[in-house]
Amino acid sequence: MATIRNARADEAEVLAAIGFRAWDSTSEGWGDAPDIRESAYRSFETFTRNHWLSIDIAERAGQLVGWGAREKLDNSITDVWIDPLFQRQGVGTALLEHLEKEIVGHGHEAALTQVHSENSPALAFFRKAGYGVSWMTTAWSPKLDRDVDTVGLVKQLVEEKTVSGYSEF
Repeated sequence: MATIRNARADEAEVLAAIGFRAWDSTSEGWGDAPDIRESAYRSFETFTRNHWLSIDIAERAGQLVGWGAREKLDNSITDVWIDPLFQRQGVGTALLEHLEKEIVGHGHEAALTQVHSENSPALAFFRKAGYGVSWMTTAWSPKLDRDVDTVGLVKQLVEEKTVSGYSEF
């Protein structure tokens, strides 16, 4: 089982490498160009260095194996990256459940996330966890320096209450 904890500033480089390996394992066909790969790695380095306070880490026996982030500490999960060697072992699920508890703990009733439209493993992961597709869009990604097709997903975390036939949140 994975232990979840807050990131530390001195772990940014390791987290960037994990994020890039996870991204690289799912980007075949759309992230193969050298300039895209370089931009992606730089993006992971910059994000983990500048936003480590919003990152939660999954570790096993003291080894960092994945991380997730809520960049603005709101109800939007901006990142979930599990080292490919540790995928499909419950690490991502444990990390996602931890992020969802944080979201509810901060007073939000639903979690939002978005993934690249061609990232089938991520789409399947979030769908299995109860997320439903809410929108699809194409938007400019300054991090990758190109348009990116994304799928937005939403999960209701707090059940609505029914009072006298009316729904309340």
